[in-house]
Amino acid sequence: MSNTENIFNNAKSEIEKLWNNNSVLSNFVKFPKNLFLKNQNKNKIPATDKLFNWNSNLDTKLIELHNSISCLSPYVNWEQGYKENEVGKDFLNKYGFFELIGPSGHFKTSEMALYVNYLCKNAYYPWHNHDAEELYFIVSGKAKFESKDQNTEILSSTNTRLHKSFESHAITTDENPVLSFVIWKNKFEDVSKLTKN
Repeated sequence: MSNTENIFNNAKSEIEKLWNNNSVLSNFVKFPKNLFLKNQNKNKIPATDKLFNWNSNLDTKLIELHNSISCLSPYVNWEQGYKENEVGKDFLNKYGFFELIGPSGHFKTSEMALYVNYLCKNAYYPWHNHDAEELYFIVSGKAKFESKDQNTEILSSTNTRLHKSFESHAITTDENPVLSFVIWKNKFEDVSKLTKN
């Protein structure tokens, strides 16, 4: 097994350990069994190095999990989901995600999708929605979450937030970046669309 495969499998093990000890995650969707690394395509964006180098001033209760995801950063297929004329260059310099587990993920399954989301400090992810119901789980850092049908909250490590289908939401960071898991259990072909809130 290569060093890269070890890095992927270590991250998967840390996530599975988290799932087995967190009823919010396991009640939302069961963690798939028999996951094997299938896709090793990689794509670099500005967030790649920012996450890889985020190893100090960690605001997290999950150091090992954070570090396992940070180590993955240079080896994954980063995406941004939007074009510059939609969100601006500043946002694209501060935001990125990759599908670690899912139909198009590095670990392929049709049972769920787990996206790793990174949003740099002093960033604003504008109002958006999608057909899929989703659960956010904060690994490290903190951010302000706003949504149409819920109170505004500051979420930090181990906090969760559920967004219903087509529930518009927005995210803002201040002096802290935020690393989160975004979990979908169906409607994987859907994409996020910007809204006016």
